[in-house]
Amino acid sequence: MKAYKLTQWGQPGQYVDVPKPTPGPNDVLLRMKAAGLCRSDLDMVDSKPGSAPYANSLEPGYILGHENAGFVEELGSDVRDLKIGEAVVVHHMRHCGNCEYCTDGAEQHCEAYKRNAIGTTRGCGMDGGLAEYLLVPRTEVISIGDGDPVQYAPLTDAGVTAYHAIQTAIQRLKPGTSAALIGIGGLGSYGVQFVKLLSSARTFAIDNIPERLQTAKDVGADETVLFSGNGSAAAEHILAKTGGRGVDAIIDFVGTADTLKLAAKISRPRGRIVLVGMQGGTLEVGWGMLATSCEFAISLGSTRQDLREVCDLARNGKLRIDIEKFQFDELDKAYEALRNGTLKGRAVVVFP
Repeated sequence: MKAYKLTQWGQPGQYVDVPKPTPGPNDVLLRMKAAGLCRSDLDMVDSKPGSAPYANSLEPGYILGHENAGFVEELGSDVRDLKIGEAVVVHHMRHCGNCEYCTDGAEQHCEAYKRNAIGTTRGCGMDGGLAEYLLVPRTEVISIGDGDPVQYAPLTDAGVTAYHAIQTAIQRLKPGTSAALIGIGGLGSYGVQFVKLLSSARTFAIDNIPERLQTAKDVGADETVLFSGNGSAAAEHILAKTGGRGVDAIIDFVGTADTLKLAAKISRPRGRIVLVGMQGGTLEVGWGMLATSCEFAISLGSTRQDLREVCDLARNGKLRIDIEKFQFDELDKAYEALRNGTLKGRAVVVFP
């Protein structure tokens, strides 16, 4: 079958021919219909040998693609609750099911698949879905009924990662509170929607691209703030809008030094800053640098239950899902658009 592999660090992915997988007793073989593309794909192919967080943790030579949806092609002999042709999505994070994190409902931190600061996941260290077929364990497949795999594919990472991050701060968002979402790209646009669906908090959407701020307005943001320079003007604007009170929950989908400084400046006592973006920024903390009792957390991935809940929201028409479609043989074009920031939605590769 045709597949798209990361063959060497620092080199673009390559189309290759590989054997079609054969399912074991507890596996499901999918005929791929859609695979979403992610900024982390570019971070992986751009990695220099030995660099963190990917090239110091993983071996190249795997098929890219971690936002996957398709149709059941073959079932392992012990799989009895799915049907051939059924539409499904795949939870991209691997888990063993036995370690303390898996048994305690935090499977995204699974010790068996942890590699330094990241986890080995589908399309990140092991074969993903940029191929004609994808082999996965039954435990990582979720049926979407009559849902369209092309629409659901970006929910399996962009959507569900944003959902999980919001869930870690949702207890802060009572009536009268506020939330700030930094970075209204593939994840942030979902983040705005989840805050509005799950709380009554006043929502600030922050980005350096005016078109993305318009998207934020369209999906329900109460306030939009243009990030320019080092973010100081954005911080002043938000503090003025909150009467100096600051923001209760801040989700940073970017993760540069400047966006983290912005988060610290607008945080309020007993607030919470959640870092999702992996752009290499750091935050200096200490007395006078962060609001008192403000918590800082790094949100990693999601759980299968998170994905079930996000798919249910989509099934009930609660989510706006913006995508831009590409054919499987247009991956170079799709990644170029992703790199240049010209996409009008999540890039989704559609298979025949």
